[in-house]
Amino acid sequence: MASLKRPHDADMDVDSTASPFQVLPMYGEHKRAISSVMLAPSKLTKHHAALCASASADGSVKIWDLGSLPEDSKERKSSGEYLLNPATTLLGHSRGINEVCWSNGGDPFVATASDDKTLRLWDAQTGDAMVEFRGHDNFVFCCEFNGPSNLLVSGSFDETVKLWDVRSGECVSTLPAHSDPVTSVSFNRDGSCVVSASHDGLIRIWDVCTGECLKTIFASGNPPVSHVTYSPNGKYVLAGTLDSAMRLWPITVSGKSKCAKTYTSEFHSNSKYCIVSRFVVSQPKRRQCIVTGSETGQVVLYDIQSRKVHQVLDDVHKDVVLAVDAHDKKELLASGGMSKDRTVRFWAPEDEAENLKRLRIE
Repeated sequence: MASLKRPHDADMDVDSTASPFQVLPMYGEHKRAISSVMLAPSKLTKHHAALCASASADGSVKIWDLGSLPEDSKERKSSGEYLLNPATTLLGHSRGINEVCWSNGGDPFVATASDDKTLRLWDAQTGDAMVEFRGHDNFVFCCEFNGPSNLLVSGSFDETVKLWDVRSGECVSTLPAHSDPVTSVSFNRDGSCVVSASHDGLIRIWDVCTGECLKTIFASGNPPVSHVTYSPNGKYVLAGTLDSAMRLWPITVSGKSKCAKTYTSEFHSNSKYCIVSRFVVSQPKRRQCIVTGSETGQVVLYDIQSRKVHQVLDDVHKDVVLAVDAHDKKELLASGGMSKDRTVRFWAPEDEAENLKRLRIE
């Protein structure tokens, strides 16, 4: 069972109205390390408690329905946990998959970025591959849809960022973005800009229409950037770097950007791998946090405002946690472990866990 300890209360910032996250009894599994997890937007899950896509070095994506129950009661372990059967398995890439992302509405599509130098668009219900995107010259490491899901952005070890027409699969723009592999890309709220991050230590903001670099940001010492994402209000970017820190940067077109907040703790180690971080703001009156994985095998939540550790989720994953995600409407988290673990885990406060249980029964 997960330890929900708060080791140093003086260094923690805990809202008494926000009950702690706990590990849920169901979990998913892959044959190799899990590189990416993403919970489907609520717009796509009208008939499900929640859906999660996980991508792995085994070359597959699995879709997990958190409302499903195992057909065989023998799958439930003595601990009370049970292994989920994937609702759909997406197969077709010839090498490992680095990232999976959901479309933002309408049909339940996912896109994948792979070491086979391609991206693919999939129907998450049928498992059919619909479009293949070819053009990168090296591993494709990251991808994301814009708001209307008519454009897909990707970043690659070939040091470029590409924009793709989702329907045709054609590349509409190539940005010579960085001097080292591109580790992360993200659209802003209205899709007018893309932020990219790289092992060259730079974070760059790009105009989608013109391809112009609007701004370049970097931290002192120029640490490699492992992940970047826009804040929900679009006014900041959150960047994780290989000095075991996350930094929140305000987005201003003119002038030099000054880091607004830095998040570090003894529980959060990141010096080798590209570890994801996400905003946890589905219930902003109860909790406003950032969640990230760690090379220690823990999942760490920071309070956005105070920068203190809100909660540490540990004693579940047995290896580095690269992949985390947070649901847009529910207080629900997903996480995935590397090769010695290979599990997808789900976390929720007690009241949200009961809601998911009720939806499964119905």
